Amino acid sequence: MSFLVWANPAEEKGFRQIIDAYEKKNHKAKINLQVKPYDSYQTLTTRMAAGNAPDLARIQYQFMGKFSSQGALVDLSKYLPKAYSDAFNPAVWSAVTYNGKPYGMPQHTDTMAIFYNVRIFDKLGIDVPTSLNESWTWDEFMSLSSKIKKSGMVKYPFAMAWQNSAYRWMWFLFQRGGQLLTNNLKKPMIDNTAGVQTIEFTQSWFKENLVPPSTSIKSNEEIETLFANNTTAMMLNGDWLMPFLKDSMKDPWDVTYMIRDKQMASDLGGNAIAITKDASNPELAADFLKFLGSPEQMKQFCITAQFIPVRKKLVQQGLDYQLRPEIMDKFVKQSTTVPQAMAMEQAVPKFSDIEQVLEDQLEAAFKTGQSANETAKNISSGIQQALSR
Repeated sequence: MSFLVWANPAEEKGFRQIIDAYEKKNHKAKINLQVKPYDSYQTLTTRMAAGNAPDLARIQYQFMGKFSSQGALVDLSKYLPKAYSDAFNPAVWSAVTYNGKPYGMPQHTDTMAIFYNVRIFDKLGIDVPTSLNESWTWDEFMSLSSKIKKSGMVKYPFAMAWQNSAYRWMWFLFQRGGQLLTNNLKKPMIDNTAGVQTIEFTQSWFKENLVPPSTSIKSNEEIETLFANNTTAMMLNGDWLMPFLKDSMKDPWDVTYMIRDKQMASDLGGNAIAITKDASNPELAADFLKFLGSPEQMKQFCITAQFIPVRKKLVQQGLDYQLRPEIMDKFVKQSTTVPQAMAMEQAVPKFSDIEQVLEDQLEAAFKTGQSANETAKNISSGIQQALSR
C-alpha cells in the first residue's frame, strides 16, 4: 500500500512511527511511505489525472473540496462508525466534508498567532495579552505598531505570513464579522461594509509603512528571517516556525494571541489523509486511516512534528510538547478560534480559483493602491465567475 506525503524531517519521522506501529499490529500489511518536498504538490494532481495515484495521500484542507468534487477520493462513510465525527474539531471536519460525506481523515492542524521580540517589548514597556479574551483589538494593535515604529528600534513593527497563501487574509474578514461567501456557499459576500473595511485595514499596513513592502501577498519573502534578524519586532505566523527561531534568533522571543475585532478568528492550517480512487485495497487503507487518526497515534504525531491535534479531548488535555510547551499551549488555544464557516468556504471545490482572485486583487490593493471599494467589487466579480465555471 502506497502512502504519499509532503513532509519535513520531523513530520516524516512521525509518519514512520505510525507505520511501524501499524505494521507490527498487522503483520500482513506493508505500507510504502513516499515522501516529497512541499514545493512538489502538483505531483498528486498529475498522478490522479493519470490514474496512478497512491493508495493514500496527505492533502491540505484547502484542496479537499477540489479533489472530493472531482471523484478523486473515496467516500469514507461506510468505513467510519456512526457519530465518528463528534470527536473532532468541527472546523476541520467541515473541511474534509463534501455533500455531507467525509472524504478524508483530519490528522492535525496548525494556526497562527503573534510572535514578538521580548527585548524590544521589555524596553518599550509593552505588556502582552495573557489570554484569548485579552487579545489586542485592531485599534490596539495599530496603536502598538505606531509606538514601535516611532521608537526607531526596528525598521518595521511587524510582518504577516500570507505570501502565496491569500486564504490567510480571510480570517481578518471573519474577525470583522464578514465572510467571503453566502451561507449556502453559492455566491460571493465580500462586497459590503465588512469586506471593504477589512481591505482598508490590511491595506493601511502598507500605506503607513508598518510592514516591509516586500511582504505583500505575491511576495516570496520569508518573514521569519526578517523577525529573526530584527527587521521587525513582531510577526503574524504559525507554530511550525518555532524550531527555526530556536536555531536562528539571538534575541529572546515569545508568542501572544492573535488580534481580534468584532470576533476572534485565526488560520486553518494542517492536513487530512485521504484514500484515492486508485487504491487497490480501500478496506485496508481505511483501517490504517482509522489507526492513524486514533487518539494515541494523533497525540504522538503532534508531539513529534510540533502540531496541534484535531480531536477535542486531546485539545482539552493538552500535550507534552518538547519545544516551548508553554507557547504551544497558546497555539492550541488559538486553534479553537478557527471559524467553522471559514473552513467550509475554504473547502468549496472552486477554492483554488477563488484564492487566485483574492491573491490578484489584494496584491493590487497593497502594491498599486487600488481602492478598497474597487478591490471588494473585483473580488466579488471574480468569485462569481469562478463559482459559475
